[in-house]
Amino acid sequence: MPDEHDSQPANAEGTDTSSASTPEPAGELTAAQRRAKAMAEGKADAPTEPRREEANRRGFGLRRKPKKPKKKYDSILAYFWGEWIRPLGQILLVVMTIRLVAVDWFDVPTGSMEPTIMVGDRILVHKWVYGIRVPFSKESWIVKWGTPERSDIVVCYSPDEGDEVRLVKRLVAQGGDTVELRDGRLVINGQAAGYEQYEPSESMVQYLIDNWDQDSINRASAAEFFTETVQADANGPGDEHAVVFDAAKPGIRNVPAFEVPEDHFVVIGDNRDNSKDSRQWNLEPEQWGTSFGIMHERRVHGRAFAVAFSLDKSNFYVPRITRTGKPLR
Repeated sequence: MPDEHDSQPANAEGTDTSSASTPEPAGELTAAQRRAKAMAEGKADAPTEPRREEANRRGFGLRRKPKKPKKKYDSILAYFWGEWIRPLGQILLVVMTIRLVAVDWFDVPTGSMEPTIMVGDRILVHKWVYGIRVPFSKESWIVKWGTPERSDIVVCYSPDEGDEVRLVKRLVAQGGDTVELRDGRLVINGQAAGYEQYEPSESMVQYLIDNWDQDSINRASAAEFFTETVQADANGPGDEHAVVFDAAKPGIRNVPAFEVPEDHFVVIGDNRDNSKDSRQWNLEPEQWGTSFGIMHERRVHGRAFAVAFSLDKSNFYVPRITRTGKPLR
């Protein structure tokens, strides 16, 4: 009778072949090797990586997140409140907060700051540049960390027309300055500003024809454009900007030397012959040309720094693309 050990044939070297068919322990194979082995054996499903299995079990795998169920409303009023009124109200609240504290905009209805600012410009105003004002207050501040400087373009409340009238003017003299007008030219602390005449563009001349009243064609042709240069001194910074004089209808061009009190300003429009400003504020007509009207610094609303956009009111409100985003100086 053959021995039971003879039932297992030996290979050529006499070694037992039964050990060759024994699979390697699964724990010694990498995930890639397990997938390759499964595919070679024709298995439809390759083994899943333990980490992915755990991630899927916890909900962090490749499975798509379930869609958020749509809100259900009990009535059409609830729907409009949840989907329209409340979101729009939140946006409006943010915009109003920004306007009250940070940046405001101001529609310019008159040409007192031509050629720097035109009728139809919507200008942007820094409100926080001098401090934070009490909301809805005209003259009260929460905190104040700066003061307007000479040559700033300021939006202010009119000193003689009430708090409901806002104006945009150029600050030409501050507290401690001595200011004078000689034939329309500024003299600050005894130093005369420089004036260099230049030719305006055709679009500017057409703008004056469209917007200046009383025989505007003749007046526009008589307009004189200058670059005004105010030199810096110990009391304030200098600046260079454009101004226009109306040779056909000159305004108040001579005012004797005047010392500006502390915490007050003298402001004038860049359109020197067509602007109601410190040359007339709180003065009777017979006093015009004898002194300056002053404005307290607390009436300054902010500093204008750019044109947001501009509409040509004389031409069916066509946008002036070239003025969009134009910085003001």
